[in-house]
Amino acid sequence: MIRKRGFTLIELVVAMAIFIIIATAISIAVSRLYAIRTFYEQQLDLQQNFVYAMDRLSEDFRQAEYSGTDIFVSPPESNAMIDATESTPLSFYGPGGQVVSYYLKKTGDISAIYRKEGSSAAQPITEDMHQLVKLYFIRYGGKVVCMIVGEVKYFGMTNQISFTSVVYARNYPQVTDQEETP
Repeated sequence: MIRKRGFTLIELVVAMAIFIIIATAISIAVSRLYAIRTFYEQQLDLQQNFVYAMDRLSEDFRQAEYSGTDIFVSPPESNAMIDATESTPLSFYGPGGQVVSYYLKKTGDISAIYRKEGSSAAQPITEDMHQLVKLYFIRYGGKVVCMIVGEVKYFGMTNQISFTSVVYARNYPQVTDQEETP
């Protein structure tokens, strides 16, 4: 009697079960890797847009001109924080006395930071992004703190992150802390 060599049904089932377990573990690891990569790409996009927006704002703000009472149009008072929207922008007198404004404009669930100079049409200075949520400015004398709040999603969760920078106006008169305090 000749025995045929081969696998039994039990051996095939065990081998298939081991293969399925290993394949599942690999697919879970790869999907998590892509989720982490997506998170970092979203965060990098937000950072790059923030850096570009801050460069533009800094360039304009450093050239701001003092027009009798202040360089600011909005907010007029020091120690004021504004949620910069189209109706409440950060506005100041730029070169040549033109009013320069910065604000966050939302269209549906997409946002961008806009810059408007004088009576010309507002221009976006960042990409249209789902990640941009809020733009805040806090004025302290001739200094402005800019904060961008964004949302990044990964692993089915939404996390908020913020980026902050301080900008100084070159042409703002020196004011002591005692004069600044309300």
